[in-house]
Amino acid sequence: MSLTVAIPTMDRWSFLQKQLPIYLNHPKVNCVIISDENGNDINEIIESDYAMNPKLRLYQNDSVLGVYGNKRQCLLRSSTDWVAVLDSDNFFEPSFFDSFFALEPDAKTIYSAGQNNRLDLNTGEIEDKTRHFSGMKISLNNWNKVIDTPGWNFLLNDGNSIWPREVVKHFPNLPEERIVGTDSIFFMKRAIEAGYTLSVEPTMAYTHTVHDGSHWLQNAAVSSRLLGMMNLHF
Repeated sequence: MSLTVAIPTMDRWSFLQKQLPIYLNHPKVNCVIISDENGNDINEIIESDYAMNPKLRLYQNDSVLGVYGNKRQCLLRSSTDWVAVLDSDNFFEPSFFDSFFALEPDAKTIYSAGQNNRLDLNTGEIEDKTRHFSGMKISLNNWNKVIDTPGWNFLLNDGNSIWPREVVKHFPNLPEERIVGTDSIFFMKRAIEAGYTLSVEPTMAYTHTVHDGSHWLQNAAVSSRLLGMMNLHF
């Protein structure tokens, strides 16, 4: 089983420099992709001790694609069976990957963390707004019920899942203004519509940071409008 860690980024070196060694040093991670919107983080990496690591692949987009387009590029640029698309400003320990490798992954299943510790960098407060979803399998059968459950938007918006690489064929090339603020929810909705299942794994955990530069906070007004479009109709 092969795994790529793919990081969409723009001006997040203060976070990336802490996380890159964890990704690069994990013995079962085959490749680490950095998909950079403007090249600033790549420039920092080139000057760092990680620049010559054989696992590392650096890509700068020709123009700023936005969060949805950049995450889509992460999947397109990967060549392994499985791709962990992880936000550049969140924190993952080796155990996140160990827990995934302990599973017997199904090619039509997406795997996300059942333990999602949201850390407010301004206050230091930590909370988990999605614990009640831990252990669930979300599919066409229960999607509409899930999005009527409090906390669903935190579960689906936070992203940071491990995807079968082939799922990318279901993600159209769309301008950022069509998706702004809801990129992760849109990815998951498209996958569920295509017959995939989201497994919220109790043993997988990470820390999701909330800060002034968080994409969700910056686009809250627009994303709130789009969230009403998430029901599936059969």
